[in-house]
Amino acid sequence: MGISVAERGAWRFLRVFAFLAVLLILTAGAWGQDNATISGTVADPSGGLVANVSISLKNLATGQVRQVTSNTSGVYRFPDVGVGRYTLEASMQGFQKFSKTDIVVNVAQTLEEDISLKVGSAQETVTVEADALQVQSQTNEISSLISGEQVSQLATNGRNVTALAALGTGKSNTLPSYSGVNALTSANSISFNGTRNTHNIYLVDGGELNDRGCGGCFSSLPSIDALSEFQTLDSNYGPDYGIGSGGTITMVIKSGTQDFHGALWEFNRNEDYQANNFLLNLAGKPRPEFRLNVPGGNFGGPLWRKKTFFFVNEEWRRQIQGSTPTVQNTIAAANFPTLGQPLTYSVPSNGKVPVVPQTQDPAKQAIYAADGLTAGQPFPGNTIPADLIDQNAVRELNAGTFPHPNLGTRQFISSIPQKTNVREDIVRIDHNINSKFQLMGHYLHDAVTQTVYPPLWGNSNYPTVGSAMLNPSWSSTLKLTQTYSPSLLNETSFLFSGNTIHLSPVSGPGGSFVQPSGWTATTFFPSANNIGTRMPETRLGAPYGTTWSSSYYPWKNSYFGYESRDDLSWTRGRHQFKFGFSWLHAVKNQQLQANTQGTAIFGPSSYSGDSYVNFLLGDADSFTQLQFLAGKHWVNNNYGVYGNDNWRITPRLTLNLGLRYDGLPHAFERFNQFANFVPSQYDKSLPNPLNPDGTLNPASLTSFGGQSFFLNGIREAGVGGFPVGNVHNSYNTVEPRFGFAYSLTGDGKTALRGGVGLFFERVQGNDVYNAALNPPFAYQPSATNVYFSNPNTSAINGVTTSQTFPSTMTTLEYNYRPPGTAMFSLGIQRQLTQSVVASVQYVGSRGWDQSDDRQINTLPLTDIADRQGVAGKIPDPNNPGKFLPAKNANLYRQFPGFSSIVQEENETNFTYNSLQVGLRMENRHGLTVQLAYTWSHEIDEVSNDLNQVSNPFDMAYDRGSGALDRRHIFNANYVYSLPFFVKSSNRAVHAVLGGWQLSGITVAQSGAPVGSNGVGITYNGPDTLGLGGVGRNRPNQVAPVSYPKTVNAWFSASSFASPTAPWDGGANQGFGNARKDAVVGPGLFNFNLSLFKTIALTSRERGPALELRFESFNTFNHTEFNGVDTGSNDANFGHVTSTYDPRVLQLGAKFSF
Repeated sequence: MGISVAERGAWRFLRVFAFLAVLLILTAGAWGQDNATISGTVADPSGGLVANVSISLKNLATGQVRQVTSNTSGVYRFPDVGVGRYTLEASMQGFQKFSKTDIVVNVAQTLEEDISLKVGSAQETVTVEADALQVQSQTNEISSLISGEQVSQLATNGRNVTALAALGTGKSNTLPSYSGVNALTSANSISFNGTRNTHNIYLVDGGELNDRGCGGCFSSLPSIDALSEFQTLDSNYGPDYGIGSGGTITMVIKSGTQDFHGALWEFNRNEDYQANNFLLNLAGKPRPEFRLNVPGGNFGGPLWRKKTFFFVNEEWRRQIQGSTPTVQNTIAAANFPTLGQPLTYSVPSNGKVPVVPQTQDPAKQAIYAADGLTAGQPFPGNTIPADLIDQNAVRELNAGTFPHPNLGTRQFISSIPQKTNVREDIVRIDHNINSKFQLMGHYLHDAVTQTVYPPLWGNSNYPTVGSAMLNPSWSSTLKLTQTYSPSLLNETSFLFSGNTIHLSPVSGPGGSFVQPSGWTATTFFPSANNIGTRMPETRLGAPYGTTWSSSYYPWKNSYFGYESRDDLSWTRGRHQFKFGFSWLHAVKNQQLQANTQGTAIFGPSSYSGDSYVNFLLGDADSFTQLQFLAGKHWVNNNYGVYGNDNWRITPRLTLNLGLRYDGLPHAFERFNQFANFVPSQYDKSLPNPLNPDGTLNPASLTSFGGQSFFLNGIREAGVGGFPVGNVHNSYNTVEPRFGFAYSLTGDGKTALRGGVGLFFERVQGNDVYNAALNPPFAYQPSATNVYFSNPNTSAINGVTTSQTFPSTMTTLEYNYRPPGTAMFSLGIQRQLTQSVVASVQYVGSRGWDQSDDRQINTLPLTDIADRQGVAGKIPDPNNPGKFLPAKNANLYRQFPGFSSIVQEENETNFTYNSLQVGLRMENRHGLTVQLAYTWSHEIDEVSNDLNQVSNPFDMAYDRGSGALDRRHIFNANYVYSLPFFVKSSNRAVHAVLGGWQLSGITVAQSGAPVGSNGVGITYNGPDTLGLGGVGRNRPNQVAPVSYPKTVNAWFSASSFASPTAPWDGGANQGFGNARKDAVVGPGLFNFNLSLFKTIALTSRERGPALELRFESFNTFNHTEFNGVDTGSNDANFGHVTSTYDPRVLQLGAKFSF
């Protein structure tokens, strides 16, 4: 297969990267750093601070030594220290030599190591063993550390780093049991202290792994065995981290040491040794296929004169996994039609008898007369004549799109094998010529192929169609550390990450997405624009509430992020200064994301009153289609500058004083092929641009590029002074950060810590991709009340038009302020005994100007008469009890000439308050354990970027507990070396019964509000709003909610009723009164346990060894409900539709040397 343009660009960058690495090696040697700091004071026996003490820090793994001297205030500092174990030594004439051994340094840690000198000969040495765990007595940051031992030994499901990121206090998530083996499709929904999961940043060796155009996605998934440490910065972290306002997940790749070390491993899963899914078992279906093999190996050591060290890691992940078994509504077997035959319709239990649609189409009226049908009355015997059935709808149904039921009479559940193959290459080089200069660099590459059912990132409910993905990704880091004096150090970094995506549709078992033989339907645009000649996406409203779609594939994109940064550390007196700047240049080349095959919507409020019967009749509520899948070239430049002072005012009090500024101008299209709609510039004095049939009057159109568009209120990027990013950039993004740490007892064992800081965010890319669908650079017309087989023909009167239809649009609010977040905390940490630290803390956050989507082209709320007509609820004077055909909503919208307009804006907010209690024990009596409990409450309007508000006129309608609001969260992780027979003199007993270890992760948490992204219960019955198909409604709550917590009734569905439309005297403009958090979904109580045995193959302490692992996930096979049907008019409303995974076993073996 050839190399794409995007991939060639990546290789060009990597060649430049390699050249820079060689150049820097030739000019200055180096050794990588991980943004950790060791600092402290030097005191004599009287407590007086001592200046000019020579202090050295030795890395025990590599033998590298750094030197500093205590300053006139008796303060010393080693900034930018790498992860590892160290020995700290201090010497001065007249005092005994001080030595502290086995100091453990973790990623992004600020470690206090005070030195106490004793009078005596310099030939005498006082040796102190470091405590493995200390309180954080120099910073106020809220963070969670996963040590190297925990990284390698914890039973993380799928060996996925997101399982590690979810551990600790203040974290709420909706992660599945198993997140997969590929980064881009791995679940990442973790909220850190109430912030949005799309605002999280993933770093490896200081370089971003984020795809900044993917809403918080990370682009590579480093092997667990390649990581030396893992830490999350959860709240109130320092100003050297920026361009983000959520959690920062930092990972460090292992480095080579002065001795050669390596490992080989294999991990394996098979459905033969796992339990069956609860719902599949209930339906009498077999266990889904699940085959996972993860072979790999690494090797590291000295490369040259013990000044250059290397580490190489190779891992393959080969997976066949059944798609997630989810109960879906489908069409009863008897209701599938046959070409050219009538259909006797069996009405669903939650449906109503369909009626013959009202029509003014002479051809339809003639058929009615010939078949003896009366408009507005039921079909005789519920039999739909063959001559009324749209034969293209029959062809689509019989092509294997909507599956036949296999669970009861009208539900479907299945699990389709999905293949994923990943090959990961990691190389890290550390080089040191002298103590003044250190260099490190890494290269990481993931090569991914994956098949997913239903299509990835689509809205289809069925695995009858899927998507095949090619997704190579890259990450590179190059850091040069320069020590100019004992008090002045500088680090210069060049960072790169990127990936490409190619997606193609694939048919599932028995399914197809290609137009079948005999297909005669037409659309707005030539069939050549519909690559692959795919059938239209079909959405059915009540009583089905389901969608079939092949999505907008085939499709491709690429993302490359280039970041340069410099960080200067300077110690002066009691001040530890750090200054820096960064520039992130991100480019993304991506095709548009909308259906060129078209989208047909069939609702329950029009025509026959049954969405499926409307589909059979070919009477669509709307048909929308993108003209062609154009490519766009997006550029984003972000820059930041910061300063920080860790000011040790007294030996007991340290202030953290920081200030950061992030410049966050909006992304722009490289060639200005980008337009925006500005409501204030829409000229309402112009004549109505619409013809009576809802098409555009040619006189209102503007010629552009050989095509005519309606452009009232449209502004082009870079034209006439309009910003190239289509919005007014806000640069009021100053981020002060203040914190303190105070030793209450003076012995460093009890610390009172607190702080507050401001953080700003740039919306993660997807806003411009959605907003790129606007004329004149894209055209996505939407027609109302048209025929499925020819959307140019009205389903109301049968007239076919040659005129164009109004375009749907997604726009950006012109005043587009960056989302802001304030984080604050106050708490106490206490060292209970050696290597045991407890904490109690309050952590809160407030967000403003947070991203949301809002429909702005609705009907006016005051226009009740037309709203009633658009909903199809005007009584038919000639047929009592029946209604006239629905009006065309486009004729009555607030901005005539356009169809629906989604405005992307930053207008919502959130609040979060929590009490967090934690306990950490580090390798005490062979036990490492971390316990974390959080009580919290998060309140918002929408819970994630670009989520739509329900009521475009009243955002408070959605005010309530958010999607990741869990009132109680407890998690524990533990690694225990079993003490039995470890010291047995019987070699056989010791070999068999000694050397066992147990590790595990336990989670107990309450549920979160139901509904995707926390939208709650959704009303999906006949339209009670009449706003033109925009907005999202909820039912009325008529009784308190109870929780039977059974598979057929997680909650009491009878607590809800349909809302009443305003034309029928209903309150609240037809919106239901149920809160979005009216129903809380299932919680989780789960154990993942691992038992492993290490067999030493020689008597040497670090000699070759074989480790055998037996891992279990959901160890006790406890059924854990997950998804719940939230459509109030669905037949299975309130039923459980999915569960967490059953017990899964994994076998592993690792040979280390």
